Amino acid sequence: MTEPRTYCSIRKGNSEEIRVRLAEYRGAAFVDIRAFAPVRHKGGEPVPTRNGVCISRLRLRELIAGLQAIEREGSGR
Repeated sequence: MTEPRTYCSIRKGNSEEIRVRLAEYRGAAFVDIRAFAPVRHKGGEPVPTRNGVCISRLRLRELIAGLQAIEREGSGR
């Protein structure tokens, strides 16, 4: 498994962040959208939590279409 590549990070509250990453496992590519929490000691790299979703990169178009539909619906408010 190669090291996941982070494409964006979004703050979630005062301490957590959501990272959108591309990861590979056993030759298959996955999109991983996961919450990261700070470590107990200051200065450490945040660690991934169980809160998140990991989907096949092959399903990425469906995810994007769903997110765009939500954006269109919300833009009229």
